[in-house]
Amino acid sequence: MKFAIKNYLSGRVQFVAEIECAVDATNGVKVGLAVKWAYNSGADLSGADLRGAYLRDANLRDAYLGGADL
Repeated sequence: MKFAIKNYLSGRVQFVAEIECAVDATNGVKVGLAVKWAYNSGADLSGADLRGAYLRDANLRDAYLGGADL
């Protein structure tokens, strides 16, 4: 499924991730999967609205999260 992450200041779509999860998965799970996808794809996460992201076991070493809303 495609899942959009928006910029927390402008509200515009910052990137769209292709994630695999149940349709009824929580938003936190979907955001977490999108963050992992973005990181692995080299997407810029600065300024992204990542509130509630489920990031257990996520390796975000060297990820640029400047201004991201966590």
